[in-house]
Amino acid sequence: MNIVHLEDEPWDSGIAHYAVTLAAQQASRGHRVEFWGANDSPVLKDAAARGLPVRAWQPGPAGWLQIPSLRRKIKAFFPQILNAHTGSSHALALMIAPKGAAVVRTRGDARPVMATSLTRWSARRTQAFIAANRAIAAQISSSFPQARVSLVCQGIEGPDANAPMPGGPVVGMIARFDPVKGHGYLFDAARILKPRVPHLKVICAGEGSLLERLRWQLKPLGLDATVLLPGRVPDKWVFLLGCRIGVTDSTGSEAVSRAALEWMAAGRPLVATRVGCLPDLVEDGVTGLLAPPGDAAALASAVKSLLDDPARAEAMGARARERWSLMFSLDAFYLATQDVYGEALDSLSR
Repeated sequence: MNIVHLEDEPWDSGIAHYAVTLAAQQASRGHRVEFWGANDSPVLKDAAARGLPVRAWQPGPAGWLQIPSLRRKIKAFFPQILNAHTGSSHALALMIAPKGAAVVRTRGDARPVMATSLTRWSARRTQAFIAANRAIAAQISSSFPQARVSLVCQGIEGPDANAPMPGGPVVGMIARFDPVKGHGYLFDAARILKPRVPHLKVICAGEGSLLERLRWQLKPLGLDATVLLPGRVPDKWVFLLGCRIGVTDSTGSEAVSRAALEWMAAGRPLVATRVGCLPDLVEDGVTGLLAPPGDAAALASAVKSLLDDPARAEAMGARARERWSLMFSLDAFYLATQDVYGEALDSLSR
């Protein structure tokens, strides 16, 4: 199958990672794949680093002048599928798709779906929609009742084998330091847990605009010996496997969550908030625990319940890895997407 992916964000994001991971998987399985993106964008560089043929264009009004040239290039490639991952790339795909090609729109955006005359027109000309979580799927179906909508959560590669849990009470979080990721609530939870859990360590890995500001807050909060901020870790799997419990404490967004899937693949129970895709990934009470966003006390209670019962935590971690393997591995991701592509192509012949 000839497939073109279009993702024109100028920054790294969960949507971008979803798109390039899928494209690389398809190429590795014998499909002919091109990745189209914005000039000098991180996702285009990532796609090229993975060995994918890439094509750059200039998003926005300046890019419309390129449409005649892009139409010629897309026709020469002769794709069966154009998979757009953003609103603007969806518009471009509809303008340049050759006859006989199916347009698929993947939506992994936390912003609400808007039903306007333009988006309804686009939906009528789109053979299939892919939603990255159930909330997005419901929004698309509500806004465009005639649309074909399929749920395809992101899949990721995991470590070859699980590793025993560490003996100490080590809680980990891997996320960029951004207000939406909820580090402040995890710090408040650590203050609650510190007198109740001897030798507690909370390790928050990642980079971002808030890192240094939060680092300076640790001593005034009395957390300088409890909370560690190592920055970007050289090997994420070593970090994840060195923790007993994972936390994803976001206050919003999380249309896709690479970090949550990584905790599952590592065989660690995850304490997560009820936002975005996280309730789709975490089976509450089975593979982890869900807590309300912005509630440090509830977060502390969930973490403590797992620290107090290592056998329960270990069983949850094992079930989390099994759930990842069955539903969120690269194989599952690839196969679910190809099913959508097949249905989209079938719809053209009806």
